[in-house]
Amino acid sequence: MRFVINQKLLSIAGKYFIKDELGNDAFVVKGNFSLPRKYRVYDMQNNEIVRIKKRMFRLLPRFDYYKGDAMVCYAKRKFSFKPKYEFFGIDVQIEGSFFAYNYKVVRDGVVIASVYKAVTFMRDSYVVDVFDAANIPLVLAIAVMFDHVHHRGNSGIIGQ
Repeated sequence: MRFVINQKLLSIAGKYFIKDELGNDAFVVKGNFSLPRKYRVYDMQNNEIVRIKKRMFRLLPRFDYYKGDAMVCYAKRKFSFKPKYEFFGIDVQIEGSFFAYNYKVVRDGVVIASVYKAVTFMRDSYVVDVFDAANIPLVLAIAVMFDHVHHRGNSGIIGQ
């Protein structure tokens, strides 16, 4: 399944509109302007499918992923010159270039998604190809996390 995430560059709280490959609205991601930062992914019936919470007061960024009230997994940046992330609670690796916004999501040795970025006037667009529908919430949450950390300049320094 192919999705396109359109983000308004001037949005303070962060609101992403996610469309399917036919251009129909499929999901919406809403961020808040509170500390810590939180993002929620909703289907078009306004049901929350995943919640992302950035942990505060960390030297390197950490994001927790929730389905309902249960934390499913978390991701944290490893200390290195190139951005590398480690996932806990699930077997997921990220391969590719974060700076070029062109990467693959690998789970249990199998590519489950690919993400690449296209810049258009006054917004960024991410094309997300998910190869198994069961992985859609996780993959969309990962795309939101990488956008928050890299595009917005939030390197994860304490308190951001």
